[in-house]
Amino acid sequence: MAEMFANAIAYERMMGRWSSRLALQFLDFANPPAGRILDLGCGTGSLVQALAGRPGRSEIVGIDPAQPFIDYCRQRFSGPGFSFDCGNGMKLPYADDSFDHALSQLVFMFIPEPAKAAAEMRRVTRPGGGVAACTWDGAGGMEVTTIFWEEAEKLDPASHARAERPRHCNRKGELAALWQATGFGKVEESTLEMRMEFGGFDDFWSPFLGGIGPHGVYVGELSPERRDALRDALRVRLLGARPDGPIALRARAWAVRGTVPA
Repeated sequence: MAEMFANAIAYERMMGRWSSRLALQFLDFANPPAGRILDLGCGTGSLVQALAGRPGRSEIVGIDPAQPFIDYCRQRFSGPGFSFDCGNGMKLPYADDSFDHALSQLVFMFIPEPAKAAAEMRRVTRPGGGVAACTWDGAGGMEVTTIFWEEAEKLDPASHARAERPRHCNRKGELAALWQATGFGKVEESTLEMRMEFGGFDDFWSPFLGGIGPHGVYVGELSPERRDALRDALRVRLLGARPDGPIALRARAWAVRGTVPA
């Protein structure tokens, strides 16, 4: 999986528009008050940016296993009140009760043992503090992903195995069940929905050429002829017979929040 997250700039171009918009809704749901906040799986900093725009935050600490993302965040957020560490979410390098709140956006579906990560978020968050997470809905909620792999599989049935679709923490009730099993109190789960607009087909297609994520890795390994065939199939799927123009796709995420018992 490491090659999927090796280029922070390409990842930001591919997913930044989605994760930045989701971050605003996620924070409205999690509603963390002022304090020291952990961002587990900070990526290129979409949630950090949204947190930085909210009043009252005192310190944001981001952690991610991908060193290129950490380097990118350190350049993007160089002022006081920000710090970033390269590390494992299943074994956080922080003391017990060292954060007022802990958040995680679009990460739990990739964590091999999500129960360990949830337990670690609870351990490092003080009693009474809030802990929240969100993931894209794996039941067709991310329309860009659904459309891409449906068209890819029509041309190459073997691509079904390449999709590497996450298989946990991304269906209704799964995050809530994890939070309850971890012992959080006041557990609530909700859906977050959005529409993403693209200026035209190239705006949709070109991020796949960056080699990031399952989509980008797959496209990068195709021959020029097969890549062109996939591009043309996606163009027909999205535009039909109409001229190139704006494209809008929907996305849905599941979010959960809870509190660390006093």
